[in-house]
Amino acid sequence: MNPGVWVVFRKELLETLRDRRTLLVMILVPVLLYPGLLVVTEQLALFGAQRLADEESPVGLVGEEWPELREWMEGREGLRLDPVEGVADAAPAIREDRVRAVVVVERMEGVTPVLRILHDAADDRSRRARGLLGEALSEWRDTLVADELDAAGVSRQVLSPVMLADSSVALPSEVGGYALGRFLPMLLVFMTLLGTFYPAIDMAAGERERGTLESLLTVPLPPGVIVTGKFLVVAVVGITAAALNLGSLLLTFQTGLFRLGGAGTLEVGITPWTLLVMALAIVPLAVLFGSLFLGIAVRARSFKEAQNTLTPVYMAALVPALLPLLPGMELTPLLAAVPVAGTTLLIRDALAGGVDPLIGVVVVLASMGWAWLGLRVASRAFGSEGVVFGVAPPDWEGEESGLLVEGAGPSWEAVGEGPGSGGAGAPQGRIPLPRQVAFFIAGVAVLFFYGSRIVPAFLGEAGILVTQLLFLLLPTLLFVKAGGFNARGTLALRRPPPSHLGAGLLMILGGLPVAWALAWLQGFVIPLPQEFLEAMAELLRAEEPGRILWLLLLVAVTPAICEEVVFRGVLLQGTRRLGAGTAILLNAAVFGAFHLSFET
Repeated sequence: MNPGVWVVFRKELLETLRDRRTLLVMILVPVLLYPGLLVVTEQLALFGAQRLADEESPVGLVGEEWPELREWMEGREGLRLDPVEGVADAAPAIREDRVRAVVVVERMEGVTPVLRILHDAADDRSRRARGLLGEALSEWRDTLVADELDAAGVSRQVLSPVMLADSSVALPSEVGGYALGRFLPMLLVFMTLLGTFYPAIDMAAGERERGTLESLLTVPLPPGVIVTGKFLVVAVVGITAAALNLGSLLLTFQTGLFRLGGAGTLEVGITPWTLLVMALAIVPLAVLFGSLFLGIAVRARSFKEAQNTLTPVYMAALVPALLPLLPGMELTPLLAAVPVAGTTLLIRDALAGGVDPLIGVVVVLASMGWAWLGLRVASRAFGSEGVVFGVAPPDWEGEESGLLVEGAGPSWEAVGEGPGSGGAGAPQGRIPLPRQVAFFIAGVAVLFFYGSRIVPAFLGEAGILVTQLLFLLLPTLLFVKAGGFNARGTLALRRPPPSHLGAGLLMILGGLPVAWALAWLQGFVIPLPQEFLEAMAELLRAEEPGRILWLLLLVAVTPAICEEVVFRGVLLQGTRRLGAGTAILLNAAVFGAFHLSFET
């Protein structure tokens, strides 16, 4: 490795260790916070439970008179029978806190009596009273049944011809690992994110704000060497923070400070193999976060701007960390390749003692690949004078206003819309900037998300058409008009030559078998719900010509127009300046996200 990397590494590490905020997050929080937080939380929970247990719960009894029941309730420990005027007064008595719960007796001739418990589900004390009443009434019911059996000379054993019992074969350490695996991976990701968040901002936007970044870049070292040294410090801080948090948590649980309100401690058996798996999973993740945050923070002009820019990225990275909390979520090869998601699920399985070595290798290799990609992005950012010094490159003059004029920015030919691409006479004009496109797509996504659920509920099938026109086409036209953008350029409107029409027809015919094959393969990964397939079959089972034309308008023509102006129009044209590869990936991701179904 280049010796300059270690020079930059030592310099940045010393400056980081002088930062009180970093030391607070990395050392003080895990060492002192978790034991204190868990102990205080447990004591408060026990204190609250004890207070509820010590209180006598006032309850009422209304409805048909039943002397035996009243006598049973009056002698029940923890309950105090208070007068309630009648059934009509039961609910107001609970709401006014005169009683915590009321038993309503409903007895009719020839019908089994019903004992209805009224309570306030939004009040802890009322919920406790309901529990006590439920236990008391269940025991009283059992005594009535036993008396009836004794009177008839029947053995009580007929009520319980068999006894049910279950016993877990899991070891206590495996149970503890299962419990920790539900929240520990998310916590590790959170602390790794936090450990890399502020150092990355300080080493990029912080240095830029202090005016020391320019002097550092005058050192005769390539930008890749400088960013590698900085990134190593960020990664080391993130890994150290995660390791200290993990160690503090395990010691807290293992020493019995936190008993989860029960008599026994949560036993956690962490083997060297488990620690190795967790280390192999966390290290690439820290590298990814460090390089990603560095690459984004260096583009900010101040510490505050970097913090505001990175916060959405920070929150987005936490979303896949929630997967271990979801029941039935398994670590599949597809999820193994997803950043953060594969790591958290791998740590969960490692704590529970069930890691598939092959999938574990996929997780680690995928994380390393994402980390390498993040490092490349950060290195390119540090190597760009326009990014580091805040000066737009000559090829991008006029971008701030979104104005593309002859000789002052990328022409339509350069982005595939000029004569060289078959669009003779394509316009030179103002098209949206990527950040303007981002705000537009976010707004349309919110409108379409809610509109596609509300409107069809009132209008039925016609609501699908109205949703497309109202929440995709109309916002796009208003965006182009209000922004003063060139409509032909922003929406990529041009008359195709006849040869292109023939080529398009051939692509459709050739693409149909490919689409069918991909749909068949998708069934092995994410199968379509049977209800969806049945609904589509019913929808397309039409014989009348009018019905067929209506369905074509509904599911083919209208989406083709409305979705094209959003995705191939505004989104694609506004992001082409980011590069063909980036534009393709962005369009694919956004288009796929718009078509995700959250129906069960």
